[in-house]
Amino acid sequence: MDFKELNLAELDRNLSEEERQEWQAIYASYRGGSVLTGVVVGVDEHELSYVPEGKKRASNHTILCLIVIPYRVKIIIPETEVFLDFDEPPSLLSMNGAKISFIITEIDRLSGVAIASRKKALEQIKRVNARRKITPGQIIQAEVVSVGRGACTVTYCGYDVVLVQKEVSHNTVPDLRAVLRPGEIKKALIKEFDRKSNVLRLSIKDTIPHPFDGIETRHPVGSTRIAKIVGKYGGGVYCRLFDGVTEILCSYATMEYDGDYKIGDDVEVLIRKHNYERKLVYGKILRKMHK
Repeated sequence: MDFKELNLAELDRNLSEEERQEWQAIYASYRGGSVLTGVVVGVDEHELSYVPEGKKRASNHTILCLIVIPYRVKIIIPETEVFLDFDEPPSLLSMNGAKISFIITEIDRLSGVAIASRKKALEQIKRVNARRKITPGQIIQAEVVSVGRGACTVTYCGYDVVLVQKEVSHNTVPDLRAVLRPGEIKKALIKEFDRKSNVLRLSIKDTIPHPFDGIETRHPVGSTRIAKIVGKYGGGVYCRLFDGVTEILCSYATMEYDGDYKIGDDVEVLIRKHNYERKLVYGKILRKMHK
């Protein structure tokens, strides 16, 4: 039965106050295009009718969907309605826990299910913020909506922005999922914005003091420090000091063998040099710390 033909007064008669509020918000979004927000609780497969890219007619397809359940109603957001202007959108599985915006596009009141579009919500949010001053150099609050191994996606004023590892942290982060999670709010610097071209570039890293600053006081040349091996490349070893922010490019002391050391090992390092131009610290691994 078409939603417009339903007797909502009768269907809603025995609802609890929480259920009534939930359905009222869904009805309002469907009828007036108001934007709702909710947390992604999972990803399901659903058979839905939509127009595939390059086609003119709708057909049924099994498609991955984000699931949001504000209270009792299951809201389904098809993968095709999640991201705007993305050639290779992030995996929906990387969005679990994200707080997202959406607009209801269909309601199956009898089944307690609604279908929604995040795309339409982003378009609406962009329109609302069309006159907002967004300029390079501003520090803003961006919401993390997806996190993968090497990149994350944040959203601001209706724009989704992909940030690779080098725009997230000064340090080497092998897996961003270890330091970020969907749903977080992070400070970000606006690096570029062009409303006509629909371009917004952000950096989380540029809002964070560089770990090299003040290095001569915290870790002077000639001092020894405890560190953890976080990576190896081209014969060099990357170690992170136990302050959690300072990284050192290390070689081995005489008679120390690379095969005896692995990523995750705790080691004692000698601070040998500060390179102020490149903001790098060089050191030497003296020994492995035994637990």
